[in-house]
Amino acid sequence: MGIVVKKVDLTWLDRTYLWPIAKGLSITLTHFLKQLITPTKKRRTVQYPDMKRPVLDGYRGLHELKRHDDNSVKCVACYMCAEACPARCITIEAEDIGDLNIHQGLIEKRPVVFQIDLLRCIFCGMCQEACPKDAIWLRKNYELSCKSRAEMRLGKFDLMNTYAVEDRKSRVNRDPNNPTFFKQ
Repeated sequence: MGIVVKKVDLTWLDRTYLWPIAKGLSITLTHFLKQLITPTKKRRTVQYPDMKRPVLDGYRGLHELKRHDDNSVKCVACYMCAEACPARCITIEAEDIGDLNIHQGLIEKRPVVFQIDLLRCIFCGMCQEACPKDAIWLRKNYELSCKSRAEMRLGKFDLMNTYAVEDRKSRVNRDPNNPTFFKQ
């Protein structure tokens, strides 16, 4: 079955294309004038660097690796976040800490390497839900820009320092002389 399409005969005014252009410009001009009259807080256009829209409660943005008061990482390298991640973007390598004599056979672990590839991450929040120690959070930062693909691969110290300034905490750096010591 075919569909019958009626041919529209254009008037001489429509064929000049000046009338449709003038109608389009008048629509644009009315929207422009409405934006000038509307108060700043009620405008549809957001002046991005100066104004930012509020983010909803369920939004999942940039990752953060939480730390204790002594600046040691909360993560115990249990690999739960890496296993729960559907995109397989989390890489963890663990090391044992503690002494068998002191801890009576209970040796704790911590990550030597904790890396998230943000180019593969789908920001689903499964890593946050799977973590038993509440060590990884997805916060509300949506400004993720970089100059190269390597910058989008965040390591352990990048994740620990993601929100250091915002939370009024000192940045954590690795001491090159002692790899197990964290200095402020």
